[in-house]
Amino acid sequence: MIDLFKAFSTMEDFFYEGAFIAKVKYQQFQPKSNKEIYRNEVVKNNRRLCIIKCNGYIENKIIETLTVYLMMNVTVKEGIQGEVVQDTGILWRNFSKEEIADFSHLTGDINSIHLTENPVVQGLFILKELYATTKTNKIEVKYIHPIYGDNPVYLKHEGNLIKGLSNSILCFQATLF
Repeated sequence: MIDLFKAFSTMEDFFYEGAFIAKVKYQQFQPKSNKEIYRNEVVKNNRRLCIIKCNGYIENKIIETLTVYLMMNVTVKEGIQGEVVQDTGILWRNFSKEEIADFSHLTGDINSIHLTENPVVQGLFILKELYATTKTNKIEVKYIHPIYGDNPVYLKHEGNLIKGLSNSILCFQATLF
């Protein structure tokens, strides 16, 4: 999965500084192999939205796929409040500022929103951790509000839907297939 993220983050001729991931879809069809090669395809690209599909192949057969929906040219205003939720769920994890910086360097994601004094947790980092937690082969995550470093994240399970909350604000919803 990390190699797929690296292939996405270091895509040639594409710069996404300041963009935010609105949604990601990930599916693994068979276990990872060292022989995997990666190909990126820009499915859609305009002023507001860019959709990129990154596939991992072994012998021309897709073994994993990542589709990323990026909102372009968006700025986060610290004062914007998301949907406040009373029941915060079960404590899942806390992404430290150091972990966020390490993940940026590991994947090649140098978007400055992850490397500030108050960093935003990478959408792909959240995806990776959810994937490891749920042990599913197909997951879709919609990001609603940023999660900042050193803030606890809570999960609420509702059937095949997982809601992620931080500071009593709904930050993401993950659907498991």
